[in-house]
Amino acid sequence: MSKKRLDAEWTAWLAENLARQCNPEELLAILLKHAFELESIRTAMGAHYPAHSRTALAAENRRPDPVDHAALAAVRITGPDGGARRFDSDKLQLYTIDRFLEHGECDEMTSIIARHLRPSTVTVATPDKAFRVSETCDLSLVKSAVVEALDTRIARRLGIRARYSEGIQAQRYEVGGQFKHHTDYFEPGTPEYAQHASLQGNRTWTFMVYLNDVEAGAATHFAAVDHAFRPLKGRAVIWNNLRPDGTVNPDTLHAGMPVLAGHKIIITKWFRERGSGPMFYR
Repeated sequence: MSKKRLDAEWTAWLAENLARQCNPEELLAILLKHAFELESIRTAMGAHYPAHSRTALAAENRRPDPVDHAALAAVRITGPDGGARRFDSDKLQLYTIDRFLEHGECDEMTSIIARHLRPSTVTVATPDKAFRVSETCDLSLVKSAVVEALDTRIARRLGIRARYSEGIQAQRYEVGGQFKHHTDYFEPGTPEYAQHASLQGNRTWTFMVYLNDVEAGAATHFAAVDHAFRPLKGRAVIWNNLRPDGTVNPDTLHAGMPVLAGHKIIITKWFRERGSGPMFYR
């Protein structure tokens, strides 16, 4: 067993990345890869230590608890106090909340996003250069009390703690920008799944918010129900990428249709099967 303890440089690195809301399980994996003593890591991470994560359990030679997918399918947003409207279909769990954000809040977020954009990427390479045409803002890396408050607000409204999620993102689409039909989950048994889901498990819920009205185009189209949600400033669209038995749901196939006039800005937050501590808000 390793006796290598965290030095001052690595302790500072850990504190900085925790402050940036980087995923604690990924930070733990990096420290273990560098052969630091587990107890030293646990002490340095404190309350951020992902005790129930797959990485921590493997390091401690414990088996992970099974994921309660039925409970995931019955989170707060699905209940009468969730304040969401369910789309009428038994093919998928799909909800909307009008005015999840007020217009002033949308404008504040838009201003932050404009200063931190980069070209968007895809997890599976495709020769189609027009498959995803947009810019991304990694909001979780932006030091902002406004962003942190929104991240918590989304998690609480859904009913799943933020430690079972990815860092919040934003995307901006100009005229011609789009994201062709795709699913948000990682296909089990593929290299994509091994790369992106081996630690946190698959994506469960997607929580998306439109930050502006769009002059023309840019609707979010769900193919299985042939319905397109028109971007409305402040509206949230939320869906479960899995079925209640834990299998992926291909009926969540969706697209960001091309922007025909104006531009589109959205916030996206993806939740995961595994994290640290209790999953649900009581």
